[in-house]
Amino acid sequence: MANNLKILGQVNPSANTLSNVYIVPASTAAIVNSIHVTNLTATNASYSIVVVPSTDNSSSPLPKHFVVRGSAIPASDTAQLDFVMELPAGTVLAANSNQSLAISAFGVEIS
Repeated sequence: MANNLKILGQVNPSANTLSNVYIVPASTAAIVNSIHVTNLTATNASYSIVVVPSTDNSSSPLPKHFVVRGSAIPASDTAQLDFVMELPAGTVLAANSNQSLAISAFGVEIS
């Protein structure tokens, strides 16, 4: 098994639109070590982070999928979320915000 340290995904989601940050590739597992959320605006913003397993066929996130829901981030600030998530193949890590944010996920892919 190969372990690849990497930037798993980066996104600048449109306001009020759920956007995929990272999808775990087939035949791969991933460990997300940290997620950085940067507010690119001069006003406070809110954001949500969801994790949807490949076994869940819902068309929109369910309450059980939210890792962070409606968290506030001050203007021009960065929130660093340091917790480990082990994700199997096909799992989707996605984010939503009410303003312009930059969201990055860092970790390890295991194939």
